[in-house]
Amino acid sequence: MAKPLSTQNTSLTQRQRFALISLALLILITFCMGLWQLSRAHNKQLLIDQLAEQEALPPLIWQSGTLPLYRPVRLVGSWLHSAELLLDHRIENGQIGYQVITPFQLKNGDILLVNRGWWPDSHPPQASSSNIVSAQPWPRFFELGHTMPSGNIFQNINPERFATWAKQPKPQAYALMQQGENGLIAAHSQPIIPPERHLAYTATWWAMTLAGAFLWFRFKKELKLQPIRSQTLNREAH
Repeated sequence: MAKPLSTQNTSLTQRQRFALISLALLILITFCMGLWQLSRAHNKQLLIDQLAEQEALPPLIWQSGTLPLYRPVRLVGSWLHSAELLLDHRIENGQIGYQVITPFQLKNGDILLVNRGWWPDSHPPQASSSNIVSAQPWPRFFELGHTMPSGNIFQNINPERFATWAKQPKPQAYALMQQGENGLIAAHSQPIIPPERHLAYTATWWAMTLAGAFLWFRFKKELKLQPIRSQTLNREAH
């Protein structure tokens, strides 16, 4: 049995109201996501500025203890050339090569791993007397499974892997060479995702916000016109 006309109209109005509220919530969510990405871009730029300020400071002489993050330090100790390793499949200017990781032993016996930079083949030049570095957080990486090293070539490295492979104490820190030497291209401490990427995400979210707002007003306008159209059709029918 068919529903009365008044019941059908009430049910339709409820569905329309639900659609308008749902679309408004989506608009609000996309707008907030854009604000979140904008704040992340701002925070990343602040971090980059702070890193630049730290790296511009004169280096400290460092013989022992925990290295300050990002502050240039001049290490006092010796390179452990025999425990040098390479990180495979690192790309620089579109070319595949290696990052050269050479351990350095401080005067008190602590070891840190120094990323001396990028080199195109598996035979990089030996570390020279240059020993100005900046300590970094340990690199993060994702692996589906642990890949065994081939000689001194690794896919990724952490303190435990180095200690097991080199039969040395676990390194206390990870650092980047401040300047490339003997042709190596030095790595620099930068956020994984630059501010520009977050700004692009912001633009994408806010484009969705504008599209949603256009659809909301268009839908709202159509709902207002429906009763007028219904009345016109009824008059023509009679």
